[in-house]
Amino acid sequence: MENRKIESGEMGPMEQAKSDRRRLPRWRGSGWLSGWIGDATKVSVVDISMSGVLIEHSNIFPPSTVCILTLSLCGARVSVKCRVVQSALYRYENSSVGERNYVYRTGLALVDVSEASQQLIGEYIGFLEAIANGNSEG
Repeated sequence: MENRKIESGEMGPMEQAKSDRRRLPRWRGSGWLSGWIGDATKVSVVDISMSGVLIEHSNIFPPSTVCILTLSLCGARVSVKCRVVQSALYRYENSSVGERNYVYRTGLALVDVSEASQQLIGEYIGFLEAIANGNSEG
């Protein structure tokens, strides 16, 4: 998967309207970044910005739920308080035993993020930007 800034031309009308409300650009991860909600729910980061994260995971979260998202960024573990903006079924995958595994996508708004966590998130986004610009040293 490619690391790059998500351009508004890639979205449909509904996504474009949501994008117009965004304060900061989002950066699509390459599938390298994963983490946890609480102690048990493993998540994969789809995209990240300084104000929010889009994640994929195996269960739905009710809107307005407040949770702790833990990520490993730039070699450091970061735990940030988040509020669920939206959560919906995105796709399903068939398991090897014929069961369906559901994959949900959830948009999280970052809440009360410490300066240290903001700095690490910014460094990670800088890393993604460097990769997108062809500089892997970031």
